[in-house]
Amino acid sequence: MKKLVVFILFLIAFAGYHLASEKKDSYTIAANNTAYILQNELKKSILRGEVIYNDFCVSCHLPSGMGVDTSFPPLADSDYLLNERMKSIRAVKYGQQGKIIVNGKSYNTVMAPMGLENDEVADVMNYIMNSWDNTQDKMVTPEEVAAVEK
Repeated sequence: MKKLVVFILFLIAFAGYHLASEKKDSYTIAANNTAYILQNELKKSILRGEVIYNDFCVSCHLPSGMGVDTSFPPLADSDYLLNERMKSIRAVKYGQQGKIIVNGKSYNTVMAPMGLENDEVADVMNYIMNSWDNTQDKMVTPEEVAAVEK
């Protein structure tokens, strides 16, 4: 009788472990699907942002993102983009004037506002923040752009 009780307890424990393992696997699959969807959305945003960059930004910051020394700051491998996310978004949304330091160099020129919508600002930011040796884990969203005030 004791063997039967031990055997039944073993079966219950095994079934519980198996169910918990299946639940964990379903969470892993859901997390992987969410990550895939977010990566896919980021890729789409970057492609749209590239078009916007080529229409509005390329003449000053160049196709390479290197900018023009002393006139237009580089976007390529830019410490400013990495460290000043909100200021970068504000500059694209509203324009930029006044001194900024990018990669150790001072720039004090005017960038006129481009008249972009929040989704367009988000797309171009995602493009420049994931191009030319820039990498960002967090996608810029239209909601984040909308929250940035002048």
